[in-house]
Amino acid sequence: MKKLLCCLAAALALLLLAGCAPSVVEKASKDCDQYVIVCSYDEETHTLSAVQTVTAENRSGKDVDSVKFHIYANQYREGANPVVPASYKSVAYPNGDSWGEIVVDGAKVEGEAVPFTIEGQDFDVLSLPAQWRQGKKVTAEITYTVTLANVRHRLGWTQNTVNLGNFFPVLCAFTAEGQDCTPYYNVGDPFVSDVANFDVTLSVNDKYVVAASGALAEASQLDEGVKYRYTAQAVRDFALVMSDKYKKLSKNVGEVTVSYYYFADSDAETTLDRACGALAYFSEKIAPYPYAHYSVCETEFCYGGMEYPCLSMVSSGGKYYADAVIHETAHQWFYGVVGNDQIRNPWMDEGLAEFLTCLYMDYAQITPLSQSVLNNVKTYTTYVDVLNNYYHDVDTTFRSLDKFANDNEYVVMTYVKGSLLFNTLYETLGERKFFAALSDYYDKCAMTVATPQQMTDSFCKVGGKETASIFHSYAQGKEIIGQVTD
Repeated sequence: MKKLLCCLAAALALLLLAGCAPSVVEKASKDCDQYVIVCSYDEETHTLSAVQTVTAENRSGKDVDSVKFHIYANQYREGANPVVPASYKSVAYPNGDSWGEIVVDGAKVEGEAVPFTIEGQDFDVLSLPAQWRQGKKVTAEITYTVTLANVRHRLGWTQNTVNLGNFFPVLCAFTAEGQDCTPYYNVGDPFVSDVANFDVTLSVNDKYVVAASGALAEASQLDEGVKYRYTAQAVRDFALVMSDKYKKLSKNVGEVTVSYYYFADSDAETTLDRACGALAYFSEKIAPYPYAHYSVCETEFCYGGMEYPCLSMVSSGGKYYADAVIHETAHQWFYGVVGNDQIRNPWMDEGLAEFLTCLYMDYAQITPLSQSVLNNVKTYTTYVDVLNNYYHDVDTTFRSLDKFANDNEYVVMTYVKGSLLFNTLYETLGERKFFAALSDYYDKCAMTVATPQQMTDSFCKVGGKETASIFHSYAQGKEIIGQVTD
């Protein structure tokens, strides 16, 4: 408890100092794309009706003749590539198969109605014709209806909660080749997005308690419900979770309000304290948390948890529930503020968030770091040894989501091995230099989609150019992770 109080005090001091100058959020928000979404949820039909306006700048460096959006909600339709691996189907769909989709009812560009096409190998990209010159902005309006599946996933309804993650058409991020229309994969988080400003209005039955990525700007009573308006500046995505069973607890960490929305957690105060402690610890060690609020939502979810800006979904009653709260909180820095290509380099945020979880659990005297590392080494070496009994050439490289044979391989090579990479850096550099490198990485790459080279450069700046060999050996599968004993 003494450590936690000291950490909270240090975080408060950092947050107060950060208020003296424009924050990373204020700076980034001035040049962001803009989303305005007005939607309403019908709990009888489990549908979300919406009108969305997006004003976006062409940052591709060349003129293009269309503006493209990922429509991830279409991944839930019958016949689509499943949103979960076969091994998770019974957990995700406890009531049997259920389907959802997004139906686009109309589109406009610069106020004029335009024909649109649904493209992509899995009908997951919306394309609107537009003469979109480099460096110029275009405004598009999309009217659509999302039908939710009965599924314990990012987007879906269950008996206790409604998850609204990745529900809206989101601009395909720019790459050197143009807009990135990479399809959805059912392992990992198949998303790459730039930060944007959001203004989201939700009309819903007033029996629901709603948690959102944005701050509540206003609420007004309707004849049959309530209308909430949320705003968020410079966030990488926007999500909501709602339930007619939610209770809410809140505490302040400096100037940040941390809220916990729960319906079944029998020790909610401890869960909230864990989220507050992790937020304070990462604020002290890396950089002050740059937003005014953070919400953790107990929800029905087939995995341990899922990160969104200023909001984390955590699976109700999960075996690793406590770990997930910390892990998703670590993602607020790495994924949220400092982005990365989660499709091609998932180890960058997942491996780092997993190791930061180990560090906080050691600091908070939950699990010693040595034990966490030992567990990870055992998991990794056992997995590789078992595979080597059947295959002579096991791929142990860091790689993109489409290159993993199954979810187990993804978890071991991304979370477990990724965590071991950062532990090697931690042991090599020591705590002070390790966090100095992370802070440098944060400062240089906040509000961008960072590359592995940028991360490597920050660690080499602090630890010397030879530090690059640690990254390279892990990336190429040439690292030496020794056998260990109890």
